[in-house]
Amino acid sequence: MHGVAIARELLLQRIPVVLVDAFDIANGATSKSSRLIHGGLRYLEYGDVGLVRESLLERERLLASAPHFVRPLRLFIPVRSAWSGLRRSAIGFFGLRRTEWGRALEGPAVPRGYWPTRIGLSMYDWLSGSQAFPASEAVDFTDPGVPHVDRSRYAGMLAYSDAQMLYPERFILALLADAVHIAASEHVPLEVLTRRTVSWEQGRLRLTADNGTATDITPALIVNATGAWGDRTLQSLRVDHPPLFGGTKGSHIVTWNAELKAALGEHAIYAEAGDGRLVFVLPFGDAVLIGTTDESFTGSPGEVVATPAELAYLLKSVHDVFGITLTDDDITAHYCGVRPLPVQAGSNASISRDHSLTWQAADAIPILTLVGGKLTTWRAFAEEAVTAVLQRLQRIRLEATATRMVPGHDPLPNGLSPGPELWQFWAMEFQTTPEQVAALWPLYGTRLTTILQATRSEKGRSITGTAWTSPVVRWVIEHEWVTRLEDLVERRLMLAFARELSMAMLDDLADMLIEAGRLNESHRAEEVTACVARLQRFYGRSHNERSPGNAFPGPLL
Repeated sequence: MHGVAIARELLLQRIPVVLVDAFDIANGATSKSSRLIHGGLRYLEYGDVGLVRESLLERERLLASAPHFVRPLRLFIPVRSAWSGLRRSAIGFFGLRRTEWGRALEGPAVPRGYWPTRIGLSMYDWLSGSQAFPASEAVDFTDPGVPHVDRSRYAGMLAYSDAQMLYPERFILALLADAVHIAASEHVPLEVLTRRTVSWEQGRLRLTADNGTATDITPALIVNATGAWGDRTLQSLRVDHPPLFGGTKGSHIVTWNAELKAALGEHAIYAEAGDGRLVFVLPFGDAVLIGTTDESFTGSPGEVVATPAELAYLLKSVHDVFGITLTDDDITAHYCGVRPLPVQAGSNASISRDHSLTWQAADAIPILTLVGGKLTTWRAFAEEAVTAVLQRLQRIRLEATATRMVPGHDPLPNGLSPGPELWQFWAMEFQTTPEQVAALWPLYGTRLTTILQATRSEKGRSITGTAWTSPVVRWVIEHEWVTRLEDLVERRLMLAFARELSMAMLDDLADMLIEAGRLNESHRAEEVTACVARLQRFYGRSHNERSPGNAFPGPLL
């Protein structure tokens, strides 16, 4: 997220950019997040008022600049008592929980009660000052739309507002499309290079592709926005430095359990697990998203996976809140990522979610490393980083992004709103189906008309198990830096979370890559096998007809 955002900011300042990713676009923590745009209510427990205020301001800006990606979300907090946890909350708010004596003072963990939570929500409302989001309030269990939690467990319920970004992977691609537009309109060079190994060779940056082809460049400055890979990136550049990152891993579950979906409705739950951690239960299209854990992790961020213990923890949390028993068979998919948090003593929960910048150097080339950062504050952090770059390069800022719209939010035709009437209107205009329009909308917003216009005269076939047609998928491959089957499945068409995932679907998409010249026919079986292995390992999508919960059908490989 931050690398693309910074590239966009630099191009607005007429500074040429080479954007390099060791993997695929949006492969890191952004695509493994809880998909919330929020101020961080929990951060108030650690006195991070500045971070909460900045996050709430950016939440407001996102709702204005990207309403096709961000929607308001009402969250409900069930509470079990009236006053418990007040001392702990006060100690935390004054920043003492990050000290040894403060932790000793707060005593044993107790559930957060109604009044400590109510006070925190009132402060949250005040810091927000938003007219776009309704204020927090106490609600009755029987009020319309209130999620159906286990009423034998809770004494009351509070509600407040934040927002949700369903597909941050697609949001990043919209930002990159904007960067490409800026580069073209302002005649500023931009190069996007994915799947490159980075090393420092004789005073130059060497970028090596999968096929062994190497490109050497000598940049004026390097921005290290590789998230949890930040220390490893500096090592590859031969920079000797103390560790900057101490990230923790967070796992999530996607389920289509009908009982849980009905109990949740269209809103969300933010509740305390048995160990005092806070967990989310969120709407995720027609499914439900459950997260997240906060476990220490020291390995390669690219190898992190959700463990059986973490999945069991999340399933138990659902039972604790709703009284609904979920089993492994109810897990349609799961995913896990590493937060790019700073090295810091104390519990994982107490590690600051704020962001900072540090300078290093490779020979005489300055390197700016981003530490921390979260989905909500991507723009503010990118702006801060580019301000530091401009100062180092002795350049002035030419344009800001605070009010710049994210592509995909053009005016809608005939006063229509997103929904069946609009899908039917566009389907008739571009000679496609309402189903394909509906599938394109959450990924592109109004940019879908560009795709449908470019492909309307092409004859094509349907992609098995999807609303997509082959001309549209071909456009995605050719315009969105797709090099592997996993790129299409996981981060372009968002099919890793599809309820109906099949071998026939993967085979059709592999055919499209071959037609587009991205895949050699001789490597077809290998590519499909690799994609299946990734889906099983990183998303829990088991290719086994005898496992009904998360299996996808088709002959075994």
